[in-house]
Amino acid sequence: MGSQQANLKGSVRLGGYLRKLRSGYGYSLRRVEERAKAEGGEIDNSQLSRYEKGICYPSFDKLRILANVFNVSIQSFSDVVDLESFEELKPLAGDPSGMVDRGIEETKAGNNGRAFALFERAVEMLLDAPASIDRQKMMGRAKVNQALALHRLGKLSLAEQELRGALRDQENLSPELRARSFLLLANIHADQGDGFLSEMEAEKAYEAARDLEMDQLAAMALHTLGRVLSDQGRPAHAIQRFRESARLYAAAGNTYEAIRVKTFIGSCYIELGKSREGVRLLRSALDEARGSSHRRLEAVAWSNIGDAYFRMKDWRRARSCFRESDALALYNNEKQTDVLFFNAFHEWRMAQEEDNPTREKIAFGRLKALRSSLERRLPEVEVFDDFVEGGRRHA
Repeated sequence: MGSQQANLKGSVRLGGYLRKLRSGYGYSLRRVEERAKAEGGEIDNSQLSRYEKGICYPSFDKLRILANVFNVSIQSFSDVVDLESFEELKPLAGDPSGMVDRGIEETKAGNNGRAFALFERAVEMLLDAPASIDRQKMMGRAKVNQALALHRLGKLSLAEQELRGALRDQENLSPELRARSFLLLANIHADQGDGFLSEMEAEKAYEAARDLEMDQLAAMALHTLGRVLSDQGRPAHAIQRFRESARLYAAAGNTYEAIRVKTFIGSCYIELGKSREGVRLLRSALDEARGSSHRRLEAVAWSNIGDAYFRMKDWRRARSCFRESDALALYNNEKQTDVLFFNAFHEWRMAQEEDNPTREKIAFGRLKALRSSLERRLPEVEVFDDFVEGGRRHA
């Protein structure tokens, strides 16, 4: 009985998100009820009121209807609830400008949950502050950085929504923030598998950064362009972009991104069949990430080294790498779902190759559990989705 009552309890954060969506559309409770009927569902205004107050959760069917009404993904509702775990990291008091500065430092250190909490608290305080040009500019800065933290936490739809909101008020964004916003959109769309849109946005960001003579921002745009080329199966061209990006990052003193680019270059060499050089670069990146305490980059490097051994059919070394990566990808309240999925996918494929049904079943269960909270359109995700859909069609 106790667990049933707990399941009925709502979420104040989800309620606030629903209220924000409704206000953004200018809908009354009654209007949402009418739109729900037009979508083929039933949500009366009293139900929606209870959802917005956090008294109870909507059912999956209700969430599906609300997602259609407000033109958002169902995943965004789950992401909103996930973010409740960072509430305790919000400072009770302070200066919004100082919070944004601290949040940027936490982002650089890879502490994305703490950064998100700081940016969100800054936005909350700015909403209560008297209207002024300075307040609006600070709001834009906070929201763009909040979107970056959300993106790094894997909350793609929410990150895109924050960016769209910031770009609707472009006059309060500096030229640098506008360029950064387009670049972040490019990365979000790359994660969602839209290479065409991502490439256009990255080119736009690169041209803006070059005009502003901002080498680090140009490096970030080249980084994204290299990633898109890699995703398109053009690793040799991607390496050229990545190398120029790494050079600019190093000149700007951005060690985190310089290490990150090195992992991409290593993976490109593996794609080209040059596994020895790829593993060498990845191990070098791993050592640098460990020395700088960048847990996510360590996890990614271990995963990519594991992928190299997987391609060489060295299952023992591959599994050892994936175990190291898993340990790093689960830390405090942060779970690097994309890394964990990548690792589980390779465990699943190895179990299939070895004809080990027990290992295969365990890995498949992990993939199913992780898939529900993963928005990134990784190649491994598409293969898994095709497999599941094929099974359903033949069931």
